[in-house]
Amino acid sequence: MLSVMLCALLSHGASEPEPSTARTRLAIMNIAHSGVEEEFAVGLTETIATTISETEVFETVSPKQISALLAYEKRKDVLGACEDERCFTQVAEIVRADHIIGGVLSKVGEDLVLNLVMIEAKTGASQKRVSKESKIPAELLKDVRSAAITLVQPLLSERQGFIKISSNTPGTDVFIDDQRRIEGAGQVIAVAAGPHTVRVAKDGFYTATADLRVRPGRITEESVRLIPAKETMESYESKATLMRVGAFAAAGLAIGAGVLTGVFYSNASGDKDIVDAYANSLEVSRTPEMRTQALEASDSFTTNQALYLTFLGTAAATGVTSLVLFLVGDDPGRYDEFDSLNE
Repeated sequence: MLSVMLCALLSHGASEPEPSTARTRLAIMNIAHSGVEEEFAVGLTETIATTISETEVFETVSPKQISALLAYEKRKDVLGACEDERCFTQVAEIVRADHIIGGVLSKVGEDLVLNLVMIEAKTGASQKRVSKESKIPAELLKDVRSAAITLVQPLLSERQGFIKISSNTPGTDVFIDDQRRIEGAGQVIAVAAGPHTVRVAKDGFYTATADLRVRPGRITEESVRLIPAKETMESYESKATLMRVGAFAAAGLAIGAGVLTGVFYSNASGDKDIVDAYANSLEVSRTPEMRTQALEASDSFTTNQALYLTFLGTAAATGVTSLVLFLVGDDPGRYDEFDSLNE
C-alpha cells in the first residue's frame, strides 16, 4: 500500500511535461515547536494545510505523506520538523515538491511566536516569510489562516482568476483585500487565484463584505446588497417625493392649460365664422348691427387667438416638464423595503 502511495506521490517526476493548468506541488512540513504543546503545533499545521488546499490552486503533500515517504526512504535524519533551509530542500527533493512550507512555533515570555517560510525546491531560496505572534492561542490559530495565504501569495499571483460584483446600488466603490479597484460593480476584475475579501462601499450606505475563493481562469460572481442609512433614505425620499409632486403639479397645469386652449380656440373659431359670414354676405343684405357684430368679433378673435396660442404653449411646456420629472425623478418608495431595518 505504501508503494502505491509512493508511486502516486512520485508521479510528479514523469518525463512528460505538465500542462499549463497543472497545479503547483506544495509540501507542508510539521511545524517545529519549542515550549509549546505538540497538539497546538499540529493544529496550526493542519489549519495551514486546509487553508492552502481550499485555494484549489495547489497539489499539497501532507505532513503524514511526507513522513511516510521519508520513512520509506529511510531518511530518519529529516523525519522530524525542519528548522533550516537545507533540511527543507532535502525533503522537497525526496517528495518531488516544487515548494515546501515549514515553520517554528516558540514561546517568548508570554507571547506565542510563529515564523513561517516558503522555500523553492530548485534553488533552496526563501520566497516568502511570515511572522505572527499573540498571547492567546485561539487568536494565533485564527491569524494563521491569513498568514498561510500571505505566505503563498507569490505563487497565487502567477495564477489569475476573475471577480465580477453586482450591486443593487449604482456608483459603488469596490475594494479587494482592502485595496480600492478602478473597476466597479458589473465589471470583470482580474485577481490572483485564491481567497479574497471583497468590500463594496458607498457614502450613505452600510458597507457590505464577502469572502470569495477565486479559481484560476474562472469568473467568480457575487451579488452584493447595500442597505441605505436612515439619513440617506430620508434625504432620498424627500427629493424623490418633491420631484414626483412637481411632476403631478406640472401634469395638472398641462391639463388645465389644455382645457383653456380648447375653450379659447373654440371662441376664436366662432369669432372667425362671424367675420367670414359678414365678409361673404351681399352688400345689400348687410345691416349696421351685422357690421358692429363683425367688428366686435374681429377684435374678440385677436384676443382669443392670442390666449389660445399662449395656453397651447403653456400646455406643451408643462406637459414636457411633467414627463421629464416622471422619467428623471426616482421612485419615492424605492427604499421602502429597508424601513424596518432602520427603525
